[in-house]
Amino acid sequence: MPAKTHQKELTFACDPRHLVDIRAAVQAMWTERGLAERDGRLVTHAVDEALASIIDHARGTNRQGDIRISIDLDETRFRAVIDDFTNHCDSSGMMENELRAHLENERKHQMGIFLMREVMDEVNYTYRKGFQNELTLVKFV
Repeated sequence: MPAKTHQKELTFACDPRHLVDIRAAVQAMWTERGLAERDGRLVTHAVDEALASIIDHARGTNRQGDIRISIDLDETRFRAVIDDFTNHCDSSGMMENELRAHLENERKHQMGIFLMREVMDEVNYTYRKGFQNELTLVKFV
């Protein structure tokens, strides 16, 4: 008998008010499968951190667009694929002071990246210039 997969896809505007709904969706999927509560909280926190970083970065640069998260959970793994369509710009044309400010802002997110890597078994990032960013988070269960 094939393994049952729980799937959910959500698309939302780049606004932190949506994070509570995403956290609830991730936690509910984890709980419905009867998986360890502590691991569920950690995975939920890692997904939340990824989304909060994307939203913070986009809002800090006045970018508009949507974020889509596709979540699936089966008997072997949890996977969240986050597609970010917030009109990313190329930093090669930035003035030195703009680039310095951008890099300083990125340091704030280093702890979030550390957390994602500690909690998740796989963290993969893909950038498609002028199109989107894609972040995939995987946790084996």
